[in-house]
Amino acid sequence: MNSIGLYLIQLLATLMLSAGLAAYVRPTLRRVLVDLCGTDERAHFWTVFANIMLVALPVIFGMGFAPESGSFEQGFFAITGQLRWNLLGFVLSLVAIGGAVSFFALVAPRKTSL
Repeated sequence: MNSIGLYLIQLLATLMLSAGLAAYVRPTLRRVLVDLCGTDERAHFWTVFANIMLVALPVIFGMGFAPESGSFEQGFFAITGQLRWNLLGFVLSLVAIGGAVSFFALVAPRKTSL
């Protein structure tokens, strides 16, 4: 397999995985952000921002991949090894977003019921 093909395969796989995982997280994140932000417009902005980060960071990690041409087996393991690092980028983004949302959930004013 040639180097360009390996590079494109892992980049496409990263893009599809991160976009799919971001789509999975989006509805729950959106509900939490609507509650924290108070308005739908603010929550929409932060949801879009989070989705961009959840897709962009893994793709940026993937763009640093420089595969070597070789056998199919070498290419397969090179791609799976790189996908591991790309998914780590997704997890790092998710942890950062979760930390920020958790912080603001703790400091957000609460309605007191009397």
